[in-house]
Amino acid sequence: MAPETPWSAAQIGGGRGRPDVKRLLKLLRYELKARYTLGAVVGTAVYTVWAVWTALSTPQMLTAHFVVPLLTAVFIFPELALGLTKPDVDFVYATQADPAEVLLLRAAAAVLPQLPVAVAVSALFVSTSPAGLLWCAISLVFLSIFSILMGAAVGPASLRFKDVGLALGFLSYIASYLRPELLPTYGLLNPSPLYAAYSGALAALMYAFFPRKRVRELAVNAYGVLAVAVPRVSEPEERAAAHAQFGTPWRAVWVTSSTYYRRRGEVFIRASALKTGLVISLVAAAAGYAAARLSPPDLAAAVLALQSFLAFTMFFGVAANTIMGERLWLSLSGDADLYFRYRMLARSALAAVFVAPLAAEAAALALLFPPALHLIPGLASIPLVVPAASWLAAAYSGQPQMRELDLLQSLPRTSHRSYLAILLAMAYYLFAFAPYYMAVAAFYIGDLSHLLYAAAQAWSAVLLSLSALFFYATTLSRWRRTVWSWLVNKLTENGYV
Repeated sequence: MAPETPWSAAQIGGGRGRPDVKRLLKLLRYELKARYTLGAVVGTAVYTVWAVWTALSTPQMLTAHFVVPLLTAVFIFPELALGLTKPDVDFVYATQADPAEVLLLRAAAAVLPQLPVAVAVSALFVSTSPAGLLWCAISLVFLSIFSILMGAAVGPASLRFKDVGLALGFLSYIASYLRPELLPTYGLLNPSPLYAAYSGALAALMYAFFPRKRVRELAVNAYGVLAVAVPRVSEPEERAAAHAQFGTPWRAVWVTSSTYYRRRGEVFIRASALKTGLVISLVAAAAGYAAARLSPPDLAAAVLALQSFLAFTMFFGVAANTIMGERLWLSLSGDADLYFRYRMLARSALAAVFVAPLAAEAAALALLFPPALHLIPGLASIPLVVPAASWLAAAYSGQPQMRELDLLQSLPRTSHRSYLAILLAMAYYLFAFAPYYMAVAAFYIGDLSHLLYAAAQAWSAVLLSLSALFFYATTLSRWRRTVWSWLVNKLTENGYV
């Protein structure tokens, strides 16, 4: 029997095609309560205060280069993470609920908690004249509409479409850092009719390309829209090839770690994560090298700082999200201790391959910009720490499992644990890349350069020692059993099977 929710037929109040403001507000309230806890409200308040303090403390010449990327991230990345859940398909769309309403209200629930950050930061720089406030408010409304429509469109989209959206989101974020005036969010910092029209055009474009047909079909054929066939191994020679591929425990763990299923037409095919990740890393290293090589030292330092932050964020985020595909009934059916040991070894090996081009880039740039060499300790720390730490953070924050139809089994909830996991990840980033920032400071401060360089080298030694100790404790030592036992218990609490 379907669980009773505000989306149930008895509470729809007229069905599809008859919007009712009171009903929509009630459903929006339900989405907000389903997604956020009181801890999330406190976390949002703390995040808003931090953003305002950082914006105020940023040098005036760099204000736009900090504020515009922050505002761009507010309106893009939370919405790109939206998606359908299994209960939506099984219960919500079986009622009179309009799929478009469900998706739009879910996207609105993701946008609303971000608005205090956008309003508080932009209020610091907007002129108090009525015209400035008016154009800023118009831009804010249009950007919110664009964000909501984008989030609703991403929900039922294919994995390839989501990957393209994520890539475009990162490119927009990088562009907002290098040339902030090119982004519509610059209109919240320096409002004008031009930027208000820019934001309005984006909202209209997203409305025009909203996938109405695909969304409407969810109401009558959700399984048909979302189902994808996985090739079956049936012939004797195919079974022999599969046995050779997965013949030993290590081989099985390595293959499942270094490959992933990619959609091609109506079926999934197995693709190499090693090749894909290495290509992305090589492209990022080449782009970073060219940007830093063609920039003056002041801008080169900022380019490398941004690249290191984005690389760390991508590594940590992708590594954490892989836990959603874990199956405890399969992983723990044999030697669970051996499974986690092999899994972490495989993930560390992949991470080492992925960071190698970035480390080579830093070494090459050190000939022109010596502080770049101090990026290498932070990059070397990633394969030792991120594979295990990302899974532990994902389990702690309550990341839901992904099973049938490649859908989440429950709606992700944002709580104080979510913010704490992000805070700890950012603390690790600052600790890992502190030697680089020390070296940059030494590059510009002649009197203290020797002390700062010595501090950077000592910090690097401590960083690598602690990273190796963390890797040993979570992968090789007898203490790892306690660590992974905690992880399994936490995943079980989160509904993993």
